[in-house]
Amino acid sequence: MSISFPNRLVFILVVAVLLPTLLINLATFSFIKKEMQADATSWLQDMTLNTGKTMDNYVRLLSGITKNPAYDFTLNNILEKHLNNREGLLGYSYEDTAQINGWLSMMLATDRSNIASVEIFDRNGNRFHLGSQIADPDTSWIQRTKALAGAAYLFPPIEEEDGRALFAISRLLYNPQTFHEIGMVRMYYRLDFTLDAGRKLLNQNGNLYLVNDRKQVLFDLQHRCLGRSLTQCAGSDHFQSRFVSDVTNWTLVTAIPKSQLFLKVESIQRLILLVNLFFFLVALITVVGVSYRISLPLKRLSRLMLNAPKHQFNIEIPDTRRTDEIGVITASFKHMIGRIHELIREVLSIERRRKRSEIASLQAQINPHFLYNTLSAIVMQAEIDGNYNISTMASKLGKLLRYSIGKEEERVTVREECAYIQLYIEVMKYRYPKLILDLEAEEAVLDWPMMKLLFQPIVENAIIHGIVPSGQEGAIRIEIAGDQESGTESLLIRIRDSGAGMSEDQLRDLKLALQEEDVLFKEHLGVRNVYGRIQLAYSNGRYSFDIDSALGQGTTYTIRLPRMDHEAADHR
Repeated sequence: MSISFPNRLVFILVVAVLLPTLLINLATFSFIKKEMQADATSWLQDMTLNTGKTMDNYVRLLSGITKNPAYDFTLNNILEKHLNNREGLLGYSYEDTAQINGWLSMMLATDRSNIASVEIFDRNGNRFHLGSQIADPDTSWIQRTKALAGAAYLFPPIEEEDGRALFAISRLLYNPQTFHEIGMVRMYYRLDFTLDAGRKLLNQNGNLYLVNDRKQVLFDLQHRCLGRSLTQCAGSDHFQSRFVSDVTNWTLVTAIPKSQLFLKVESIQRLILLVNLFFFLVALITVVGVSYRISLPLKRLSRLMLNAPKHQFNIEIPDTRRTDEIGVITASFKHMIGRIHELIREVLSIERRRKRSEIASLQAQINPHFLYNTLSAIVMQAEIDGNYNISTMASKLGKLLRYSIGKEEERVTVREECAYIQLYIEVMKYRYPKLILDLEAEEAVLDWPMMKLLFQPIVENAIIHGIVPSGQEGAIRIEIAGDQESGTESLLIRIRDSGAGMSEDQLRDLKLALQEEDVLFKEHLGVRNVYGRIQLAYSNGRYSFDIDSALGQGTTYTIRLPRMDHEAADHR
């Protein structure tokens, strides 16, 4: 399949510019994404590790604070003394209450910004409280705290009214002297300061999760996944990092969506691709414009080259002012066409000279033959008539000879050819007195040029082979008229004789003889001579030469020749 020049340039532009640019951009951004993924993973890991360690250290600190009341002798004695207090808080003296509140104040003062409240419960459930009032209807923590027998129990976080997560830690208090269970301590605290790093995740639509050993979310910064499975909140479309706390046995998980991480990169990538596409379109339009500026003259030149042989190189090539390669090719082609025209004229001139030579050769065959027949007629007539008509015959014979060999031109007018054939018949009537010639020519065609000595060989053939064998009495009719065929003027000639005619086999042999290339073939010499000269003189093939004959009905020759003006006839 042929590809046009502009399409080739576009294909080259796409293959050589666009595709490499796209591949380089894709490879570059793929590398950037990998590096960003590695950086994000490293950043998440560091942030998760630091946050987890900070959380563990703070929980350890609070766990240590909850141990301190167990080692205070005064507090132990107060609580030991009220093991069986059935009066509630009213059973405590002012000094005992002040002492307990002092401990609560000291615990709360450890970190007022993050500790929300502290509580001490005696063995009978009497509660001493300092800090925020926190409503937590769940009482299962009491049994879980007792079950740990003095170890710290960490509460799952609850949500405050302001949306912040509130954690709690509780511990069972023992009197180290009596080993009695004397009460419990509970502390509510916040881990916001330890989770500040997670705020950066929120800015990128990420999240931070606390997950228990059952993979349930205890806490998340966006407050969207409490009680749900982690996989429902952060799947494979997130970058994740984990930290397992050896203090709380909880898992700290940080996650950020991959799409969010690459949002800016993909935005930049789209921008760069759009910029590349814009410049590619500009380059494409430029290349197409330049290619058409180059290809259009080449297309016009190629069409001229293709049409030149069809019009026999008779085409007009416009001048060009271009000095580039296309201008050089156009000028060279124009010079070549001019040179071809010169060569064609030379070839035509040579061909005309060759045709004249061949025609002269054919005429040389006619003249001796005609002269021989004429002289024979003169001799016979002299024997019969006693020589008194010899001078007349000789005079007419001289005229015939001057016409046939006295001029070098190949063309004569219809008028001259008609005069010649009339003179020829007058000479032949000395031998065949009963011979009749009926010549009819339109006035309009008398000055048309035509081929010389066209009628005589056919008329002679009609006399010798048609009329003489039938009794030396007969008529020859010649009709000459103009004809219009396919828009071209033609000279229509019909030569009829009333002779013996020809059989179908003889007519077929004559027509076959006309196709023979050997013009020296002895049979049908006169007719072959005329037909051969017509072929040479009218080589464009627009002539016709038909023969119609039947035994006893004579023979008709119908000849159609294209009209030629005088100038063309003279050049030939």
